[in-house]
Amino acid sequence: MVTAADVTSCALLHALSPQRLNRLLAKASVRTHRRGEAVFRQDAPADAAWLVLEGWVHLVRMPREEEHEARAVVLYTVTPNDVLCGISAIEQGTYTTSGIAGTSSRMLRIPAVGFREALAHEPRFACHVLRMCAGRIRRMAQQYGAMTEPVSHRLIRAILRLQQQFGDTIPVTHRELAQMSWTTTESAIRSVRALKRDGYLAGSRGRLTVRRTGELERLLSKGHQ
Repeated sequence: MVTAADVTSCALLHALSPQRLNRLLAKASVRTHRRGEAVFRQDAPADAAWLVLEGWVHLVRMPREEEHEARAVVLYTVTPNDVLCGISAIEQGTYTTSGIAGTSSRMLRIPAVGFREALAHEPRFACHVLRMCAGRIRRMAQQYGAMTEPVSHRLIRAILRLQQQFGDTIPVTHRELAQMSWTTTESAIRSVRALKRDGYLAGSRGRLTVRRTGELERLLSKGHQ
């Protein structure tokens, strides 16, 4: 059984009354996922909401079966700051994305029924969830607004966004960057190689270090391609 001591790091749950929190945790479970593992699958029944306790999770829109997997795109990356994923559970339908662990992750699985009851009976909790969803929509709109920019710009924006969440050293692959930037893995490799050559980035396979944040930001403001 999950106890309140197991989830003290999750600020969202602090908005629940002690009684509601205990009822919620009585049916919840903590699960661990290795990098690349699916937390939940697109089009599967949305039978639970998920909170990120440790690590980060990509929300990935997968292609149809007849399309190539390389066309999958990362719509958003959820961290312990954003915490909530699998919000399709609110609608009693299916998951609209897949949740793929971007790092080793520890997740709290909350059955959909209990999550919806908490939203219905805990106004403070519901307000926190609403603000979280509104912020996510705003950031996704900003991301989509940049889709007409050159690939190099989109890639830099993705890197700076990850830096804000995880610090200067980011555990990310070229494929993940490509999915976040709506481009091909080959284009991501070329752009990263150029940024490394010019001294903006360093790193090795599966890991990037941002060395000159201010200059990357100036590249965007100057229309550098």
